[in-house]
Amino acid sequence: MKNYIKTISSGLVFGLVVVLALVIYPNNAKAADDGEFVYFRIDTELDVLNDKGVTVEWSCSGTASGSITETAGGIASESTQLIDGIVKVASASKEMTDATCIFGTSDTIQAKVSIDGWVTRRWSIALPASTSSVFSTYASQDYNLIVGLIKDELGGALVVDGTTASASYGGTTASSSYSGGYKYIAATADGTLTGGGDGYVNETVAVTWSSDYTTSSKSADFNSSTTSTYNGTPLPFGHKVQVFQYGGTFETTPITYGVITAGDSYGTTCSPSSGYWYCAVPLANTGTSARWAGGTMQTTTTTYTDRSTGGDAQTLSIITPVSNISGGADPDPTPTPTPDASPTPTPEPGASPTPTPDASPTPTPTPSTIVTPASRGFVSLVALGLKEGDTISAAGSSDPDIYIPNIYGYKRLFLNPAIFNFYGHLGGFRNVKNATAVTRDKMVTSGLFRNCETNDPKVYGVEINGEDTGLLHWVNTTGAQAIADDANFFKKVFCINTNEFNWYSKGSNYTSVNQVPTYTR
Repeated sequence: MKNYIKTISSGLVFGLVVVLALVIYPNNAKAADDGEFVYFRIDTELDVLNDKGVTVEWSCSGTASGSITETAGGIASESTQLIDGIVKVASASKEMTDATCIFGTSDTIQAKVSIDGWVTRRWSIALPASTSSVFSTYASQDYNLIVGLIKDELGGALVVDGTTASASYGGTTASSSYSGGYKYIAATADGTLTGGGDGYVNETVAVTWSSDYTTSSKSADFNSSTTSTYNGTPLPFGHKVQVFQYGGTFETTPITYGVITAGDSYGTTCSPSSGYWYCAVPLANTGTSARWAGGTMQTTTTTYTDRSTGGDAQTLSIITPVSNISGGADPDPTPTPTPDASPTPTPEPGASPTPTPDASPTPTPTPSTIVTPASRGFVSLVALGLKEGDTISAAGSSDPDIYIPNIYGYKRLFLNPAIFNFYGHLGGFRNVKNATAVTRDKMVTSGLFRNCETNDPKVYGVEINGEDTGLLHWVNTTGAQAIADDANFFKKVFCINTNEFNWYSKGSNYTSVNQVPTYTR
């Protein structure tokens, strides 16, 4: 029996009380002396009189016995005007005579009480001589199934109270109740025990008795670290969220910081563990969005499938944040496509259209050789001792400017101190890491920007036309064409905020990615 099951005062408490009353009850069964009765008081361990139909059997000789079964919800055969759960037996009744018990002879009653759902108990008590004082003794009887510790899959204990965590039995029961963080069940048939909690996935375990419900008490839990008669599995959270950087994988770039909230009005805070977040969203919630926020990454949301019952499976959704404003590559720039050209009208029959000289086609920009981070020996930020969100400068080199890299090996230039100060969340100049020129040059400088603060879909190329000045040009091309021109196009797009976007003057549109100038110091 597990250590949380009470072994002395648990179960049904039976008091054998001999009352030598001074008042004659007009409807009592036969008695040797007026008022000589034996009272069997039947309490549950939760201090509630039991009216479930208990059988009390006793003997004074060890061979012959008397027995009374209380009618469930009613009154025993030798009792009148009594509260359910108290069996009153007259000292001279047939049942007492069958047990060969005689008052005033120092007989010892050997008693037994049984009822399906509780463990049978035996005890003994000396039968006193007639007296006016109350004589009582107590024995204990356990519920035959007690559910103790229920934990979630992260090891957190859930209070077993029917609200935070619950236990229900799929077989026939005589009684069940929550008390003190346990569920007490009086089972009378084999069944399935279900552990659950609002916001968690139900777990089940089969319980068998071999038709013997009164021999021993069994324990159960839903906690992998506790040994019980029946060991259930800890409860999975209803929703599970995986977080890693956009463009990476969970194995290579998991995010283990930040906060995820989910459910109605994002009212449920999720628990982090090793790159996953676990969310106990109440079943009554109808919101199906989870939101990640934190660090230098952009606040990002995802959706998940709603759960309406505890039996619904755990949902798994994925959030892939990108660097916060001015941090990293943009996941969905979606350049605004160029409108389709109007078709040339077909001449009417018989008409002699004046031939129009062919227009000189606009020359297509010739792409130069595209330099990639891999061609410069870039492997990962970690290999360079960096992480996304770091700002770097090779102070003392021919290029002491400040840059910020992304996970793909591209970096953007902060053109001047005014622009750098637009991004106070980066920590200012005191947080700039000193890097070698070799480290800096393993990453390729990109001049592709998008205003992520307003979620503007347009991607702009920067043209630096002075020591600390520049123009933005909208790259007016389709996404498909951008990829055709540069397979790494989307990995090069950096988010900027509205302050920086408005700082730049705007130049004429570019019609090709290849028109974006390559920055050199």
